[in-house]
Amino acid sequence: MAAATLDLDINEGDTFIMALDFWSDVDNTIPIDVTTSTFTGSFRFGNTLVPMVVTQSTYAVNVIEAKVAYTAMVDLPTQGRYDIDQLTDGDKFRLIQGNVRVSQEVTV
Repeated sequence: MAAATLDLDINEGDTFIMALDFWSDVDNTIPIDVTTSTFTGSFRFGNTLVPMVVTQSTYAVNVIEAKVAYTAMVDLPTQGRYDIDQLTDGDKFRLIQGNVRVSQEVTV
């Protein structure tokens, strides 16, 4: 299955948070339990890699949350790329990917 593509606009210096829900039907009534999987994700800005902390949600078995603290989101170039991968049963699957446009911080 091909990864979903979603381009992001983020603010330099802000905490980044993204939640992904997993459903087995288009009506979002049958959740997919992803608690046995692990997930990785990161931003890449040229040669700079900014890793995401991707964790299982505490409120649902079908939700993960990707986060980057504001302290890691400083002095970024204006554009980059990102992806989030799922690791399960010895296989790796790219879930989502895209371009990132960064709005530069102008106040201190």
